[in-house]
Amino acid sequence: MKYSKEFDQLSKHSRESAIELGWSYISSHHFLIGVLKSDNLPNKIFKNRNWNFELLSKSLEKEKDESKKGNYYLTKELETSIKNAKYYSWIYGESEIKPEHLIFAMLADKKSTAGKYLNSVGMNYSEFKSEYQKIKELKANKLLESIGKSNLAVKIGIPKLINKLN
Repeated sequence: MKYSKEFDQLSKHSRESAIELGWSYISSHHFLIGVLKSDNLPNKIFKNRNWNFELLSKSLEKEKDESKKGNYYLTKELETSIKNAKYYSWIYGESEIKPEHLIFAMLADKKSTAGKYLNSVGMNYSEFKSEYQKIKELKANKLLESIGKSNLAVKIGIPKLINKLN
């Protein structure tokens, strides 16, 4: 399965956000900020619901360290979310991994930094899915979706295991 153009654009904006904010790595928070800089479905949903991340951007600002230029690595949490995004694209019948699949993955992992942050601004998996369905038809494999919404299943790696089998 490949990543969509929107996902690639989101990746680019996330890296730019990390650089602008003075970080030496890219975290899930940088991806959330990147969503707002990209033309994608999650950005439309965030705007419709007035979910914004101004406080997140401000909390991530650091003093810029020019010596940290070069390769920016992804945090383990973000790598896991990106791998799990494949699972969500699969259960929702998509042939490409899109930004919304990453948001579903982040929301499903309620113990992750991104999951906690999204919940703190009033967003949860069901709410995001409901808003998503107002914009785009969503056909889900109900069994796989119930596994994907389970924090325990995500924590122990069931989506990753199913990804390997798929």
